[in-house]
Amino acid sequence: MDERVAVVIPARNEENLIGKTLAALFAQYTRPSKVVVVNDGSTDRTTEVASAAGAEVIAMKDRGYSAQGSPVFARVVNCGLDRLKESGYAENDDYIMILGADHILPPNYVTCVLDMMAIEKEIVVCSGQISGEESVIPRGSGRIVSADFWNKIGLRYPENYGFETYLLIKAQQLGYKVKVMDELMTTTQRKTRRSYKSDVYISYGKSLKALGYNRLYSAARIGRISLHSPRGAFNMLKGYINKDIETYEPELRSYLRSAQYERIKRYVTKPVRALSEAT
Repeated sequence: MDERVAVVIPARNEENLIGKTLAALFAQYTRPSKVVVVNDGSTDRTTEVASAAGAEVIAMKDRGYSAQGSPVFARVVNCGLDRLKESGYAENDDYIMILGADHILPPNYVTCVLDMMAIEKEIVVCSGQISGEESVIPRGSGRIVSADFWNKIGLRYPENYGFETYLLIKAQQLGYKVKVMDELMTTTQRKTRRSYKSDVYISYGKSLKALGYNRLYSAARIGRISLHSPRGAFNMLKGYINKDIETYEPELRSYLRSAQYERIKRYVTKPVRALSEAT
């Protein structure tokens, strides 16, 4: 397989985890052509560990807090994408993968994803599944993106709420497909768990508003959250009704609302049709 894959890994204080992540990455049957670790203001030995493992490291200044869960995280990833552009890899590589610093991939991961994308050429974003999760869309970590597609829309994450979801919606708006390979399992060194911090729920609500989620669809999402966390649902609603939110382009928002309207209509009409056929 001749396809080239460049990898960007954002990392903050990951000296105890990133070594294993990089070891698994460099042990892939399809080895990455370049690995860039963006050291997001770490105060530990993240740079030394990543460099010793064979990655190129870019150092960002310590802002005093983690960028996770905010648009600032997009800026961290973009720093790595900019390095790929500067060094010419963004033009010469076929694919770009974003990987979390604690994410362990099986050795066949990259090969399996590329095989799938070669078979179904309309797929431009694809990932496996994280053990213990049931994601229906490619996760932010482990997603492999067609470099051709990403270059067409600027090879950057928008520095706005919902930036990871934006890439998936934009792909579908342009007529491409995204896919999760449920049988391709990965693991994380940190247990994935639902966060109950208020700012996480507020950010989630802001993401729905920025992307233009259908109001009925948003209400359903908030309602589901309320079943296990009423306070979380309140904070999510608080984020959603926030007026100081930069929204994405009208064409994308309109596409998403229409797609969600059709999905809601299918959910409503399916049981009604089944009932009418039964009678």
